[in-house]
Amino acid sequence: MQTVKAGKFFRQLGVLIRRNFRLILNQKLTLASLLLQAPLMVLVIQLVGEPDCFTSNLINIGSRTILFVLCAVSAFMGLLNSYREICREREIIFREASVGVSLLATVLSKYLTLLLVEVVQGGVLTFGFLHIIHIPQNHLLFDTDWEVFLTVLLMLTASSAMGLLISALLRSSEAAILFVLVLVIGQVVFSGAMFPVTGVMAVISNLIVCRWGMGALGASTDLNDRLEWLKAGLDSPMYDPTVPNLVHCWQMLALIAVVSTAAAWLVLRLAFRRRKA
Repeated sequence: MQTVKAGKFFRQLGVLIRRNFRLILNQKLTLASLLLQAPLMVLVIQLVGEPDCFTSNLINIGSRTILFVLCAVSAFMGLLNSYREICREREIIFREASVGVSLLATVLSKYLTLLLVEVVQGGVLTFGFLHIIHIPQNHLLFDTDWEVFLTVLLMLTASSAMGLLISALLRSSEAAILFVLVLVIGQVVFSGAMFPVTGVMAVISNLIVCRWGMGALGASTDLNDRLEWLKAGLDSPMYDPTVPNLVHCWQMLALIAVVSTAAAWLVLRLAFRRRKA
């Protein structure tokens, strides 16, 4: 019986993923948005970034700033990818659930479809960033370029999962965009990149994609060495260039993605039960 249920679930998941891709291909505006986001963000990085910010003696703390820009645009892209995905199809999702389509399969299909899209987006964004900014090669776990790509991809997927949760909580895209703006502001305030976070702010920062992205990128590029050399007083344990710190940051980004996706499913499940009652 369990095998039959699992087989049905995975068949539904496969059908839903294929349908999601067809919808993306048929909706020209959505397709254009997904294709153009990464190149446009690379252009932003080129406009604000200094190629030699990690190596030149003439540039102040631009290294930390450019890493934060990369984190911020990654988080923003992930949220933009997903914040409408559930709320705009809410009625369709509930009608399908009433005839046996798994809500878990529906949410996972949204997440996995966006994950595949974000692999491409992350590759374009990382390649553009590395082409513009000359980062030091620290090689903690892998080649530093690959570490940067993995961090960018994890930030995209974590913020995308948070967008799915927002989309499940709200009934319209107009309401969801307000929460997206709040989250974007939160990435700046609680990331620890602009100013130190302590007390309650430090607790909240554990939920912030940019905080863990900054930690991982800072570790990969040995940001503390740069900040200590500049005597800027901005070096922090969150940037420690160690394998445990890098892996912990990756784990936290993955945890945010898993918890947000699970929460989106639970929210939809509760809403569907209330609808049936």
